[in-house]
Amino acid sequence: MSLGDLIKQHSVKSIQAMKLPELMEAEVVSDPPDLKIKLKGSDKLIIPKELIVVAEKLCRVKRKVNLKSSGKTTIGAQTFSGNTDPSQAIPHTHPYSVEVSLKDKDFSLKEGEIHYINDDKKDDLLKKGDKVMVITFEGGQKFFIFDRIVTY
Repeated sequence: MSLGDLIKQHSVKSIQAMKLPELMEAEVVSDPPDLKIKLKGSDKLIIPKELIVVAEKLCRVKRKVNLKSSGKTTIGAQTFSGNTDPSQAIPHTHPYSVEVSLKDKDFSLKEGEIHYINDDKKDDLLKKGDKVMVITFEGGQKFFIFDRIVTY
């Protein structure tokens, strides 16, 4: 074997030893919290949740927000009515009716939460059958799901 071949062989082994990250397609085979995936082309190898890291946007996550209106509201009025709780100490009811009018009012939401949902009005969580893009790292000992794959 020539010196050039030895250098090439050593270089290839060195690159393989670096355990560089690799992009792979996968499919979710079990919903969270018992998340499992299988890599494309490897139907028998199921990756358990202990080896999976998931991007936050694919998990149930709440974000705090502040909102301010930039004009007047188009909401009119809403009426709430009912009876007080008859199981209270004095066993009789009192009917009530309250009207809340928001028409042409400015408003600011000081703190609220955003709950992410998908087009089907369901949680935007990973579910069985989803195709995902995975980055393998630590020599194939960890798998990072960073996004869903959508095809047209």
